[in-house]
Amino acid sequence: MRLAAIQFFATPFDRDRNLATAGRLAGQAAAQGAQCVVLPELFNTGYVYSPRLTQAAEDEDGPTLAWLRERSAALGVHLGGTLLLRQAGHVYNVFVLAAPDGRLQRYAKRHPFLWERCFFEPGAGPAIAETALGRLGLLVCWDAAQPAAWAAYAGRVDAVLVASAPARFHRAVLNFPAGQKAYLAQLMPALLRQREALDGLYSAHIAACAAALRVPVAHAVMAGRFVTRLPFPRFSLLCAAWRTPRYWPLARAAPLATLRATFYGGSAIYDARGVALAQVEGQPGRQVGGLIGAEEGLAVAAVEPGAAGGPAGPAPRPAVPAELRLFERLLRPLAAGAYQMEG
Repeated sequence: MRLAAIQFFATPFDRDRNLATAGRLAGQAAAQGAQCVVLPELFNTGYVYSPRLTQAAEDEDGPTLAWLRERSAALGVHLGGTLLLRQAGHVYNVFVLAAPDGRLQRYAKRHPFLWERCFFEPGAGPAIAETALGRLGLLVCWDAAQPAAWAAYAGRVDAVLVASAPARFHRAVLNFPAGQKAYLAQLMPALLRQREALDGLYSAHIAACAAALRVPVAHAVMAGRFVTRLPFPRFSLLCAAWRTPRYWPLARAAPLATLRATFYGGSAIYDARGVALAQVEGQPGRQVGGLIGAEEGLAVAAVEPGAAGGPAGPAPRPAVPAELRLFERLLRPLAAGAYQMEG
């Protein structure tokens, strides 16, 4: 089985440009013999915290699904990535995998991260795509940080496909008016203490899960700069800084602050031992211990399918600070309410 993971920066709300970039890179992957090509999360709309995300959700007859079908058939590959789909009045972040014969298989992200719940709601259940290449498990970004999400595929799939658009929040900075700034790691010291482990959350952890399940993984990750305003800015800042009172006064100016970070990048193909067979390499950055990922590229490699029905160990638990998980729990009901109002 020859897998490809595509990496690029999806410009927010420029669908034509993003589909053109995705199509060009998918064509390059197919020319290298790829049989299954994975695109990053929200490859059509880009990833940003804006009400426009929900408004950009497409229906079943929307242009992106039509594009996936057309490109898959034209290139003769299985082609997939995530987009926001409106189904029966609900919006989901759906990993859609298109086969060359036009068949579509879907998996809705089960674990929206932090403010994502403002723009779509969680799906239910794992999804195993039955394809001519084998049984493929599907995951989306923060799902991959949940051991139970991996456990649902243990011994049941030949490969796992992951589409992500994660930002390095542990290295993000909030820029306020008049030049004032604060790093999230200053507000949440646990992010600073565990930043080296968090640097590997979407590489070393994915590799460890591949090794635990004894199954190859194709992981497509967005790269480039992440720039956004935060939903519920005052509440969000106070929740993040609840252990660092000296930063509480920043809450007054939080609605005017802009968060800046980089996406992880590092798209890769891992074999069933967790070894990266191909990876889109980053370049050393100014961040201590970090890499600035290449904004565009592809990783292509041949893998031996995992033995569906064979032995598999438990997926490891990632190094996610307890404070971040608490922050997520505090935001969840407020974000869900915002989604209902937007919908």
